[in-house]
Amino acid sequence: MIKRFDGMVLTVSDVVRSQAFYKTVFNMEPITEGSCKGVRFEEQTIWLQSIGEELRHHALEGASHIVLLTILPPETLSEHFQSLQVELLEPPKDQGTFVMFLMHDLDRNLIAVKSLKQDD
Repeated sequence: MIKRFDGMVLTVSDVVRSQAFYKTVFNMEPITEGSCKGVRFEEQTIWLQSIGEELRHHALEGASHIVLLTILPPETLSEHFQSLQVELLEPPKDQGTFVMFLMHDLDRNLIAVKSLKQDD
């Protein structure tokens, strides 16, 4: 039935600053289409809107929770976050087939990153 998500929208305090965060931390491409701004990775898009720009839903800053999946090994991902001084909410958790990393973005949206373990 559902193949993938076409896009999601996060409410943020500063769209340009958030684009820079997602580019630096997750290597997502900042995009602009008309008056809309966001970030893209592969075929997935996260649109960014400022408070007050919501069309219908009066979303709150930091009210979202997204889960990302990476093929980077946990050790490499951990080193990447350390080099950028990304503050994790708790130590990475081994969940069997993946390791989970939890953090906030600049607007306190909860970001979970699942790092798939490599087969030995």
